[in-house]
Amino acid sequence: MAIVTEGRVRYRLLGPVTAHLDGHQVRLGGPKQRSVLAALLLNAGRVVSEEQLIGLVWDGEPPSSARGQLQVRVWELRKLLGKAAIVRRAPGYLVEVRPDQLDLLEFADHVTAARADLAQGRAEAGIATLRAALALWAGPVLGGTTDALVEREARLLEERRMAALEDLFDAELTAGRHAEVIGELRRAGEEYPFRERLQAALLLALHRSGRTSEALAAYAGTRQRFADELGIEPGRALQDLHVQVLRGDDPAPPVDPAPPVTPAQLPHDVRGFTGRTAQLARLDTGDLWVITGPPGVGKTALAVRWSHRARGRFPDGQLYLDLRGFDADHDPVAPAAALAQLLRALGVRHLPAAVDELAALYRSSLADRRVLVVLDNARDGDQVRPLLPPAGTALVTSRHRLGDLVAQTGAGALPLTVLPAEDSRALLRGALGDVDAAAVDELAALCGHLPLARAESPRPTSAATRPTPSPT
Repeated sequence: MAIVTEGRVRYRLLGPVTAHLDGHQVRLGGPKQRSVLAALLLNAGRVVSEEQLIGLVWDGEPPSSARGQLQVRVWELRKLLGKAAIVRRAPGYLVEVRPDQLDLLEFADHVTAARADLAQGRAEAGIATLRAALALWAGPVLGGTTDALVEREARLLEERRMAALEDLFDAELTAGRHAEVIGELRRAGEEYPFRERLQAALLLALHRSGRTSEALAAYAGTRQRFADELGIEPGRALQDLHVQVLRGDDPAPPVDPAPPVTPAQLPHDVRGFTGRTAQLARLDTGDLWVITGPPGVGKTALAVRWSHRARGRFPDGQLYLDLRGFDADHDPVAPAAALAQLLRALGVRHLPAAVDELAALYRSSLADRRVLVVLDNARDGDQVRPLLPPAGTALVTSRHRLGDLVAQTGAGALPLTVLPAEDSRALLRGALGDVDAAAVDELAALCGHLPLARAESPRPTSAATRPTPSPT
């Protein structure tokens, strides 16, 4: 597949970080400058804060001049790639690209299309598209960037490649091409020796090709490697497959072939929602938002209203989770429990116990899917951070400002205050009907212009009767 597209910039992250402009490779400079560009491309369409970029470039030990040096490197990149390539947007910078301009986005689109083909029984089309996606990888990812960026991001990208490889081999075996893929499976198994799904696929391919002795030897080598380097036995699914091969059975692949579940978990849209026009418009401009404000100000209502308006942008599903960060009757939801709940909603049946493994499985499950994640009532950044999707969009609501999360992720901060007086009156008129205007004004003021207070207010018995608010 051609890398160069005439007349515009094309970027590569799935290998050495490169850029081509009008068919010519651009000299991007040293590792720090390449890391700035790569970090922006990894978050294409999202603002990356200056603090986040400085941390990736200087690995936690930035010099006092780091901010100035960062600005110089952005200026150099804009000079090389064109002024429109990188946009300044507080609190950092933004790169917007089309999928055909960035190999990572092209890979994601291919994988999504392939999985849809496989789910609909179009095996040959799905296999061909997965192979096209994997052909975009050209060596170790993020080549030529800083160690800090590679350590933080490369593993996530490799997880996406491994998941696509596993999907490809499952499809090839389902299509009956066992002997044809043995060589590829051996190479993949050597590259990812602790990926049990790949080892199981090799075991199955050898056995079904009449090479059962080699299959048993491959399992013995895998078991020894697990014992020597990890101190554990292979997982139950791989052990069961080994037993079936020993018996001479014709086992099915130990992976559930069911297509991913498309969750639709949004609460009902808010009836009588009024105002917040500017805030709804702001939510259209980014992919990660932290909505904050005091109790009753309408944080959840705003998040749910926008989510219903935008749900067509997320064909792979919408996840919703109340984190109970401020629930007097319950403890906040721990990250491990939250991840397990989200994974079950995505149709994942077999869950690991460790929170790091749950988080890795969650990222892999969402890596190439356009999913909306709404995380309501968050207590702090530590509760939220493992739950953020690697792609798609997330809305977080909290009574706290979550400044650390905003700074580290480049999320948009959207603080809410009480409703403007006119919106507050309109909200009450919509709920109470034809009520005396003075009564509406008085009730709006007594409710402090808080939407939740309006929702709990009594309705007057007639248009001439003023409501008597509760002392609380």
